[in-house]
Amino acid sequence: MPSGRIITTASITLATNGGFEQECVSFFAEVVQLFGVPKSVGQIYGLLYASPEPLGFPDIVERLDISKGSASQGLQLLRSLGAINEAERSSSLSNLSSEIKREARGVAYEPELSLRQLVTGVLRERIAPMATTGTDRLKRLKELAENSPANNKFYLGRAKQLETWRKRFTTVMPLLTALLGPKKKR
Repeated sequence: MPSGRIITTASITLATNGGFEQECVSFFAEVVQLFGVPKSVGQIYGLLYASPEPLGFPDIVERLDISKGSASQGLQLLRSLGAINEAERSSSLSNLSSEIKREARGVAYEPELSLRQLVTGVLRERIAPMATTGTDRLKRLKELAENSPANNKFYLGRAKQLETWRKRFTTVMPLLTALLGPKKKR
C-alpha cells in the first residue's frame, strides 16, 4: 500500500457508493437539525443507514471526518434513543491482515430501520420526561396567570391552551405509535 494507509471494507464501500452515502448523511443531518439535535448525530445515522455493513467507531470517525468526541456523543445519543443497534461484523475476515482483523472485531453499529422503534425511542427518552415536567410547568403557569394583576384573562387563556395541547398530545402519541406498525420482535 503506497501511503501506508489501511484499506478497509468501509473505505472500499465509500469509494463505490460515495454519492448515495453522502446524500444520506446530508439528509439525516438536516432532519435531526429540525429537532435541535446536533448535525453530527444525523450524519452518523445517515452513514450507518447508507452502509450495507455495520460500521465501527473508527470507520465512523474517519468517513465523516468528525472528532472522536462528537462520534462518541452521537453514538451514545443514538443508542439511548434506540436508533442504532450493536451488530456483528462480517465473518469473512480470513483474507485480511491481522491488524485489520483486530480493528474489525471491535463493536460495530447498524441503524434501526423500524419507524415504530425510532418514534418510540424518541418518545420514551425525550418526550415522556418532558411531558412529566411539562405538567408541573403548566400548573406553575396557571398559578402565575391566576395571580397576575394585569392581563389575567389573557394569561389564563394561554395556560388553558397549553393544557389542551398537552392533553391532545398525550392522547395522540399512543395512537401514532400503534399506527406505525407492529412491535419489532427481538
